[in-house]
Amino acid sequence: MTSESAATEVTADSLGNLLMFLAENGYADQAGSWVSDAVENLPITGAQLLSALGRDSLAQAAAEADMTVEAYAEQLAQELPAAADAVTPRGELLDDEEFDEHLQAFQS
Repeated sequence: MTSESAATEVTADSLGNLLMFLAENGYADQAGSWVSDAVENLPITGAQLLSALGRDSLAQAAAEADMTVEAYAEQLAQELPAAADAVTPRGELLDDEEFDEHLQAFQS
């Protein structure tokens, strides 16, 4: 999976839902840091994403990327903080048009 292939599947709603889910399931500090302009992005590990999201929720995306679930979770953990940060420049998710513009800039 590359940033470009992962990012093309992301929408403002899906990213917002993912961030809320992570926040509600023990990773509020991490998710909040990715959105906030006031603090540095906190890391998350692939194991933490697997714990929060579950193997089944990542299995299809991992298969489509021709990766193991563990490798996919690790890659997602590496890319998610910067991607979320890139599309929340004012501390909130952008509307769809601005979201797409920032996402494309992140991919470059």
